Amino acid sequence: MQTKLQLVTNRQVEFGTFHQVIEAVNLIDAKTNPNFPTPRWWRNLRLKEFQAVQGGDERFFYNIALFNAKLSAFAQLRVFDILQEKHYVYEQQLIPTQLNIPNNVLDSVNSFSNKKIDIRIENKLRENWITVKFKTLKNKEMPTIEGEVQGNFAGCEHLVASVPFGENHGMYAHKNIVPMGGFLRINNEHYEFKNEQSFFILDDHKGYYPYRLKWDWITAAFIDERGLIGLNLTKNQSIDSEKYNENALWLGGKIHPLPAIIFDRNKDIWTIKDRQGKVNLIFHALYPKDVKINLGPLGASDCAGPFGRVSGDVFIENEKITFDNIFAFAERMYIRC
Repeated sequence: MQTKLQLVTNRQVEFGTFHQVIEAVNLIDAKTNPNFPTPRWWRNLRLKEFQAVQGGDERFFYNIALFNAKLSAFAQLRVFDILQEKHYVYEQQLIPTQLNIPNNVLDSVNSFSNKKIDIRIENKLRENWITVKFKTLKNKEMPTIEGEVQGNFAGCEHLVASVPFGENHGMYAHKNIVPMGGFLRINNEHYEFKNEQSFFILDDHKGYYPYRLKWDWITAAFIDERGLIGLNLTKNQSIDSEKYNENALWLGGKIHPLPAIIFDRNKDIWTIKDRQGKVNLIFHALYPKDVKINLGPLGASDCAGPFGRVSGDVFIENEKITFDNIFAFAERMYIRC
């Protein structure tokens, strides 16, 4: 596995797209405002950090996230039973100091635990795997859920995007979609994820986002005779979305870059296209999860994170990849903080 030492050298951020895993995502060292010196504590306050993983198979889809916006934070576990159309949601609003997001996914642990929810992400990409262990307690509305899943990154290309939002500040994202094994237990039902039938999505982020943070995003994966096919499409606040983005399709572990994307919504129907004719998708948001919070001067959020189905075509080189009613996870994000 190829690695890259760091993203910031002599306080300057290196922007671009890389296939090396970053040994130290040191955005905290960047000189974010060339005209006004900012102390390290202020840069840390403005640096948003989160690690999320998604995954599943034809029966289940899950999203697990540890998110630290420094003025607010949360831990989340969502599991969707596709066959039974059951949605399990566990979320804890946290004090930001309760989370300590690591600065690499090569050899680190990212975790949160209390009496209601326990999430432990063991990042071991030097050894080509990431393991996620999770457990929640039964409450009035939801059953006990526990599980352990492991993404297998051997032989798979990594996508690391360093995207500018301004002169020397922006965001880092590490994406990958790989085979997965493990288990999920809901009450007394034990379910096994098999490597040849399941997928694991890595979603690691850090960034100096604008005060009004916005992004649109969708991810999906499925397996056919060609192997594991995975998709990641994002429209964020990049100063040049054609040159700097995190859009790609994975086919059998190989990355195929995609151009800048446009999201258009008509209620629960999202159209996702590019200007070159390579992406033509329709997402039906079937199972909503909206969050609206107003903390006055401390911030606000208006976010949608629906599960649903995506259909349409993506063209890579001379091949057409058709998404035929594939289960997917999407976000429309707005945060002021």
